[in-house]
Amino acid sequence: MNANPVPPDFDLLSRAQFLHNKNKYAEAEEVLAGALAAGAEPVAVYSLLADIQRALDRPTREAHALEKALAAGASASADNPALLWTRLGAIRASQGDPASAVAAYEQAVRTEPDNLAGWYGLVQAKLALQDLEGTRSGVEVLQRRFPEFAQTHLLAGHLHKIFGDTARAQDCYRRALEREPNLGEALYNLVEMAPPEPDDSIAERAAEILSCDELPAPDRINAGFALARILDRADQHGEAFEHARCANKLACDELSTRHIEYVPTRVEQQFMRTITEFPAHSFHVALEPLPIELTPVFVIGLPRSGTTLVEQIVANHGDVQTGGERVFARRSERHFRESREAAGRTGPIDPANNIDSELLEAARERYVEDLFESGLDASWIIDKLPANFEIAGFLRLMFPDAPLIHSVRDPRATCFSLYWSNFGAHEPWCHDLGHLAHYYGQYRRLMTHWRSVIPGPFIELVYEDLVRDPEEQIAALLRMVGLSFDPACAEFYRHKRPILTASHAQVRRPMNTSAIDHWRHYAEWLGPLRDLQSD
Repeated sequence: MNANPVPPDFDLLSRAQFLHNKNKYAEAEEVLAGALAAGAEPVAVYSLLADIQRALDRPTREAHALEKALAAGASASADNPALLWTRLGAIRASQGDPASAVAAYEQAVRTEPDNLAGWYGLVQAKLALQDLEGTRSGVEVLQRRFPEFAQTHLLAGHLHKIFGDTARAQDCYRRALEREPNLGEALYNLVEMAPPEPDDSIAERAAEILSCDELPAPDRINAGFALARILDRADQHGEAFEHARCANKLACDELSTRHIEYVPTRVEQQFMRTITEFPAHSFHVALEPLPIELTPVFVIGLPRSGTTLVEQIVANHGDVQTGGERVFARRSERHFRESREAAGRTGPIDPANNIDSELLEAARERYVEDLFESGLDASWIIDKLPANFEIAGFLRLMFPDAPLIHSVRDPRATCFSLYWSNFGAHEPWCHDLGHLAHYYGQYRRLMTHWRSVIPGPFIELVYEDLVRDPEEQIAALLRMVGLSFDPACAEFYRHKRPILTASHAQVRRPMNTSAIDHWRHYAEWLGPLRDLQSD
């Protein structure tokens, strides 16, 4: 006998809502399909369908239902269109598509100018796109309309930090904490800039946040990393590492709730597929040079291996412009693969094949258009995305003469720095020592392949050599890239350009060797990382 019978006088839409309220989602979906066929108001149908997909943790289907509701004319219905646009923006942002998120959030705030969630999401998405002018404009709106909102001051702090204004950034983070004392992100950024003593009230607040299981995981993760830095500065390394371990465990757990986990066999298969697709003969035929004066300079390697330092050194050259960490190459590579599959091409990539050659030229054209649309139009443009080491072969096929700079650092220092860095819930392999060691092994395997097949200019720069002998190393680097010597490159730290990476503080100081052996304080707790060796 059905314990929750549907009242017989319900219309189809009400019946579906009743079933949804009873968590009978599959039945509710079936009723909604009938309601739509029977001519029910489509906005209400798709809005309820979106709620069902959210309850089932199906973000792609939820986004599709929201788009259907909005296309059906939500603005003319009883539903709140700004709320639907905001939900859609949040989904697109979580899926790593900030451009689509911006489009949705802009619709939300256009529909409802005082939509706090819409403005906050819009500024975050603009920041993810590295649209700093758009970010600045959005922060100004938040400051005018929502001055008591803690995240208003958090985002203002991030913007000041990006431009190197430490004092104003710290002030903004303090204001955020005054309004929301448990805001871990504000607390971590404040600590990162100036770690206090372990008995400071900020340290006490971090300990309270970390120990409170009821608080959201991101706040506790930030608090854990903040405590690790406070105790590290006080040379209490054992306790510092325990807090870093706790923060990383929380980050792993948070990723797992979103079904994001590190699967070693999947990474092995992915890298082996890349090696198979780019054998030596893939590089025997090169595309014709670009008809314009443009030389991309790709800086690749693992994060925390010195890529930002390399970027800032070369970017200080008078003929060079940097685009920072952009996804243009990844986007071009993804489109190339999709087009190649649609054309029926499989196996190793061969520029001697007309189809592959045409698709590579189209990918290159797409990449160059992305550069120009972003205002990057110098003769030499740096593209610094560490993860592009995975597609180094594709970069060489697109640009046969482009310098590829591979930044190399002691693997123990690199992996410890990844574990120590507060990437929040970012890449799952960063938060587990065993996964870090495994991923490093796969990275090393792929780079060994690239060294054996990719023709020059392929430049390997060792971080330790660079910081110990910067004068000679910088001169040699510029020579290998193909640039004349510019003494400004040695004073990269004087430039006030915005920096969005975790190395923002280090590259605003003169070069030093302090980071080389930091990992050794924690060697006894690093487990599998201790056995990693450089090539």
